[in-house]
Amino acid sequence: MSDYRYEMKFVLDESRLSQAVSWLYSTTGAREAHPKRTVNSIYFDDPGYSAVRDNLAGISQRRKIRLRWYHDDKKENINSVHLEVKYRDGRLGGKDRFDTHGLEKELLDLKYGDLFQRVHSSLGGDRSFLADDYFFPTLHVSYEREYYEGLDGVRVTFDRSVQFSSPLPHMKLSESQVISYPQSVMEVKFPAERRSAVVQSLRALNLTPKRHSKYLVGLAAFGYATYY
Repeated sequence: MSDYRYEMKFVLDESRLSQAVSWLYSTTGAREAHPKRTVNSIYFDDPGYSAVRDNLAGISQRRKIRLRWYHDDKKENINSVHLEVKYRDGRLGGKDRFDTHGLEKELLDLKYGDLFQRVHSSLGGDRSFLADDYFFPTLHVSYEREYYEGLDGVRVTFDRSVQFSSPLPHMKLSESQVISYPQSVMEVKFPAERRSAVVQSLRALNLTPKRHSKYLVGLAAFGYATYY
């Protein structure tokens, strides 16, 4: 599993987004690490919605399972399709990534109802991390991500133009209808040993971090959860 890192999130309107970008350049010394790209995540849950219940209950040690990939503006060049298991332990987060094989060629033509079985069959090696549970897609999230990184291991991302889709079993991924989310999200990740310095730097931003889950916000947009 990847090393755990501290994660802090900030929900921003346009004014606060501009303020956060100014803070990034003037305070952190971070520079763009990747070109802006569109991120897609399809979240999977079990019939008991364990990931939702654990988050709402405030359980510190929990996990989420999602399929993630990137594409260009025309959605034609799909790349880096991975199944990810994201772990959370309080404010610390980490994830494991598992390669899929050949999935990018057919992804947008798959129906949501067939997706998990196809993902499972595309994985190589040990699949025991999925145990014997049954998982199904519960939410599709897409957004434009800007990615910055400093020399001290601090990573900052800005997620804009967030859209949620409800993955109905009979629909293809390319056919889903979307709900737009009006806010942007800044996430700051850093090694544990940098915690004191990063917290001190963030004080200049004068913004309050908050618990924020795109997964739960999206489910709430469709009336499947209550989340503020």
